[in-house]
Amino acid sequence: MDLFKSVVILAVIVLIFAVLIKVNNKISSPHSDEKYIIPVAANGTISQGELDMSFDDTVLYRDNNINSELFDDCYYALLINETDKYAYASKNAFKRMYPASMTKLVTAMVVLDKVNEKQISLDDVVKVTNSYDLSERGGGINQLGIGSEITVKDLLYNLLIHSDNYYALILADYVAGSESAFCDLMNEKAYSIGATNTHFANPHGLDEVNHYTTAYDMYLIVKEAESYSVINDIDSRQNYNYVYTNAAGVPIEVDIEATNYFLNGAAQLPSNYIIKVWKTGTDIGAGNALCMYLEKDGKDYVMVASSGVSKPVLYDAVVAMLCLVN
Repeated sequence: MDLFKSVVILAVIVLIFAVLIKVNNKISSPHSDEKYIIPVAANGTISQGELDMSFDDTVLYRDNNINSELFDDCYYALLINETDKYAYASKNAFKRMYPASMTKLVTAMVVLDKVNEKQISLDDVVKVTNSYDLSERGGGINQLGIGSEITVKDLLYNLLIHSDNYYALILADYVAGSESAFCDLMNEKAYSIGATNTHFANPHGLDEVNHYTTAYDMYLIVKEAESYSVINDIDSRQNYNYVYTNAAGVPIEVDIEATNYFLNGAAQLPSNYIIKVWKTGTDIGAGNALCMYLEKDGKDYVMVASSGVSKPVLYDAVVAMLCLVN
């Protein structure tokens, strides 16, 4: 009997050891001494296995603080060489923050997904049927009253270039029937690209407790946005002109200018950089934010930063960050 017990115990030990080896093999990597980022869904509905994400895709680790001392005036700062998968700067990259109007990159991608699926068209004329008012939340004044008509294309171009909050709501209603249904699509989009520490509660980005992301998730979002040719075209423009009709059928001409200081001339981009995709954001909780996908000397870079001091301070910090690249 003692011999039988010994054999059983030995078998159990061997089995446990085999299981441990199998698990270890699944997460082994050339950086086995590092702490890998294990994405956790913001609402707990999506598991690591469902996302089927590869640890080899990880560029940055949670305990990385790279040149963070250079960006004291920034809430967060992140600069990644996307070509070589190398981080030049990282400060609070995984800390939850408000995305402000950087949110609108995801809004645009959800709309364009529906365009690509041929459920809607950029040439569709949208008739405004709801009365929106975000003025008490700092969302500005709605220029498009009930009965106004405007194309999906012009809604998108203003959304990204001039960042009109009401255009985001109009697109959300047109695409999904309601703001909440559209936000479900936004969250699905975020999780599908691995931005699982993100949750969207609106399509425009005005501060809400349940509306958040991280600088690292914004890096993933900017990368995804760069794959959309329409977004590349929109973000290459310094200004844009379009016409919509008001409720009385009168054509209204609109001229808009990019909110990005590097495009409108308020700040100077360091030499040899070309901006491919970008989005600004400004709100009380978010401060002054900027994310960009850039190209320099044949290599791609993604940066995300925010400062609560002022826009000039933010752009000075971005310039300093980009100058870290030799």
